[in-house]
Amino acid sequence: MDLLNHIYWKKKAEFALAEDIYDAWVVFAVEEGVFRYEIDGQSGEAGFADLVLCPPHVPFRRETVTPLTFHYMLFRCNSAEDERLLPPIGKSLINDTKRLASTYAYLRQASEDNDEDTTGWKTHLMLDLWRLYQWERRQSRLMETKFTEDALMAEAAVLLEEWAGEAVSLRTLAEQLALSPVQLTRRFREAFQETPSDYLKAIRLKKAKALLADSRLTLTQIAERCGYENGFYLSRVFSSTIGISPSEYRKRHQV
Repeated sequence: MDLLNHIYWKKKAEFALAEDIYDAWVVFAVEEGVFRYEIDGQSGEAGFADLVLCPPHVPFRRETVTPLTFHYMLFRCNSAEDERLLPPIGKSLINDTKRLASTYAYLRQASEDNDEDTTGWKTHLMLDLWRLYQWERRQSRLMETKFTEDALMAEAAVLLEEWAGEAVSLRTLAEQLALSPVQLTRRFREAFQETPSDYLKAIRLKKAKALLADSRLTLTQIAERCGYENGFYLSRVFSSTIGISPSEYRKRHQV
């Protein structure tokens, strides 16, 4: 995969062209602001942490909604394996915003340089975006299709899903399954490669992110629906795990 061009645009008020067609692949990686897009029949709005990908020779229609800060990257795929690494055409979201912000910071720093070494570094950073997306997609699929031959641990996973909105304890779950907390943790880790506590936290934070993006509920109300004692505790867990505060997440993801 070869990076052909990289431009960092800061607070671009509007696009010079409402539609363009490129001879290579192009991605708009948004740092700040919102824009509308239409690519190959797909359309929508993209903001922070969104990657909007357009293949070669396909019209890319776009319009700024608010001043847009983004990375424009034009690149060539050299094999079918390269293309398999890419996100789907249109919009894709990166959830690890802490890692993403670091990648964007390096790209900004190198934006004015196009010598061979710097281009190699920027190509590496672009590939990191694709691999990060594929890793998150893989983890999401694993979360959605949890499977184990241990029937009791499959029941444990179902109970955690059902009880995620309540203040459930590991001891309560273990007693329900006639196990000690230590036995439960060991068997669950063997079945799913993570502890029951980590599994439960992932379910709760996924729900919290959805409520932050799609509702006007207060942090206290969201905490109640996600099994946390209060908004303060949810904020602490959310910030340490996701890398930004709930309020910042809502600001970046609500449209």
